[in-house]
Amino acid sequence: MPTSRADAQRGFTLLELLVVLTLMGLLATAVVSSGRSSAESARVRAFLLHAETMFRDARTAAIEDQTETEVLIDTEARTLSFPAREQVLDVPPGIVLDARIAKPDGAGSPGVRFFPSGGSSGGVLAFQFRGRSYELRINWLTGRTNAQAL
Repeated sequence: MPTSRADAQRGFTLLELLVVLTLMGLLATAVVSSGRSSAESARVRAFLLHAETMFRDARTAAIEDQTETEVLIDTEARTLSFPAREQVLDVPPGIVLDARIAKPDGAGSPGVRFFPSGGSSGGVLAFQFRGRSYELRINWLTGRTNAQAL
């Protein structure tokens, strides 16, 4: 039993402890959810980097081998593939892919073709993830790729 008023005001009440614990729980939840968001954003950036690298590899192979190469774009299966090097890149869940490329001749698969000169059939791959837009542009004249956030 407190003997004086000063002794009675020392320490914390149960209500104060509950408020502090609730605030700490909310803060921990916010930190964890922002960490997940950062991890997902990093996964999207890594995918874009790998996609850009695949297109660059196809251009380089066309120049080195002096033959046409192609990166196939399958929006239904959600894959990008470079058959000459047996590389397949899956589009991660949650990413919306829109490919604006030249229509293939005949019954060919949609894709970007690279020529021995370094040029390409060109195209734009647009990706959307959680309200953010990204584009991977393949220049038809030079065959060079450029990825950017919009």
